[in-house]
Amino acid sequence: LCRMNIKNWKDLKIGSCIEVIESNNKSSIGIKGKVIYETQNTWIIETEKGNKKIIKNGTKIKEYRN
Repeated sequence: LCRMNIKNWKDLKIGSCIEVIESNNKSSIGIKGKVIYETQNTWIIETEKGNKKIIKNGTKIKEYRN
């Protein structure tokens, strides 16, 4: 089982596993994976379907751990 909680994205670290639960970009909702890179305004998430770029502003995430 995974323990999940909604996090402030400013507290997120590279290597965290996240799922996008709300976003101004509707196509980002539901993306789930591991944060592999971070810039001031974006994350790169490693997913089963490849790497995805997520814009931080306007995005709510859920973090999970195994």
